[in-house]
Amino acid sequence: MLAFSPAAKNTARINHRSAASLAYPSSTALKMSDSGGSGGGGAAMQRDNSEKTGSSVITKDRESTDTQMEEDVFQEEQWRVILHNDEVHTFNYVISSLIKVIGTIDKKKAHDICVVTHGQGQATVAQGCYKPQAMKYCIGLQRAGLTASIAPEGKFEGSEPQAG
Repeated sequence: MLAFSPAAKNTARINHRSAASLAYPSSTALKMSDSGGSGGGGAAMQRDNSEKTGSSVITKDRESTDTQMEEDVFQEEQWRVILHNDEVHTFNYVISSLIKVIGTIDKKKAHDICVVTHGQGQATVAQGCYKPQAMKYCIGLQRAGLTASIAPEGKFEGSEPQAG
């Protein structure tokens, strides 16, 4: 004959509980922690304590922010795209190539650039643009078979006016 002791009755009741309620009493609230842990979806849980809120404040020193602002103030140099004369391409081909590559040039302005290039040997196609844009225009013109180059605005020594 088996006799149940009070300890045996408690053991039987515990076996019917779920594992989650066994580990943490139902009156204790749990929440996800933003700090620490493996970062894998719920692996890092903490009991809700009034001392730990799971939030933090990040502050920056004012000196480092001012220094950063001074470093960011860098004046990028402006560039111009120059078309050089070649005795190979027709005016119509050069005009259509300029319109296609530059995009903001209309037929009249492209014709004016051709006239200046033919008369003076070179003409400015675009000026006051940043280097990546100037390179894009120059490479586009070169792919069309035209002779083009770029030069920084400050160091440009050409005397011809902008066509148009």
